[in-house]
Amino acid sequence: MSRRAAWILSPIALVLVAAGIALAVLQPWQSAAEAADKGDDGPVTALAELTTLTSDLRLNGSLSYGASIPLPGRGGTITRLPKAGDVIGVGQAVYEVDGRPVIAVRGERPFWRDLGADMEDGPDVRQLEQALADLGFGTDLTVDDEFTKVTTASIKAWQKSLGLPQTGVVALGDIVAITAASVRVEAVKAKLGDPASSSPLTYTSTGLRVIAKLTDAQAREILPGTPVTVILPDGTEVPSTITAVDVGGQPTEKEGETTPPTATVDFTDPAAGQGIGLRAVKVVFATSEVKDALVVPVTALVATTDGGYAVDVLRKKGKVERVAVEVGLIADSRVQIVGGDLAEGDAVVVAQ
Repeated sequence: MSRRAAWILSPIALVLVAAGIALAVLQPWQSAAEAADKGDDGPVTALAELTTLTSDLRLNGSLSYGASIPLPGRGGTITRLPKAGDVIGVGQAVYEVDGRPVIAVRGERPFWRDLGADMEDGPDVRQLEQALADLGFGTDLTVDDEFTKVTTASIKAWQKSLGLPQTGVVALGDIVAITAASVRVEAVKAKLGDPASSSPLTYTSTGLRVIAKLTDAQAREILPGTPVTVILPDGTEVPSTITAVDVGGQPTEKEGETTPPTATVDFTDPAAGQGIGLRAVKVVFATSEVKDALVVPVTALVATTDGGYAVDVLRKKGKVERVAVEVGLIADSRVQIVGGDLAEGDAVVVAQ
């Protein structure tokens, strides 16, 4: 078993063993035969079977649209706002200031100056030119740090498509950089008539994902790319993948507190989870697997006086025989039998 499996399985095994044995050993030294002698209807049994036994790690998670990002403010007065939940794509107006739309373009850095002819070269020019190209206004445009006549012509063509004055200049505040091709308005913090200097809203990604809580040890062991299964509140199982692990430890707004370790889980089907709200879910890792394992219910285990375990086997003519066994992997309320006089198809007595 790998080191990763070891730290995951140990607490699970202990819990399952405790749960099972607590039922099986309420009267550990009384055999099923003795119970039958007292006039019981007879023992309840289950068949020992060969199967694939898988041990899972289950984590608590919640549906999320990801990190909340504030939209930068600008000068002027807010004259139109979107609603929470609206999806806004690049090339569309996010909100309106002084009667003019503030257009979303894709980029990682905020714009900090007017963009027009004779300006100094810079990465903001490259970001603008890439945005123009993405919107279909990049004919003959070379995406670089230099503002050229072709850049001016591309801006005018873009302004014409929006019904704006064709100045060839993008003034500070006319556009705002967002981090994806489209974003979802999370919360609107401003109201009509407010100064636009403060952030008017926060946004997130448009795709649902799961944020799962981790321990410090799990954050060190779990790797991006690990396949998992997300169990939705209605029991639907959705194939998913760990896409990022955050070890936490970053300061929060509360003094002395830090962010917890978490894993980000993306659905294989982006539509999974839509329409059910930001609900709690389970994230399941298959951590260990044994093929052709001889298994019985964990409630069939009986503690013995020497500190080991046994099972009561119903033999021919109703005779019950206590058989000492060695146990292996424990998962899903079942236990692997790795030693002892027990075979597939044997009927073992289970605690009632």
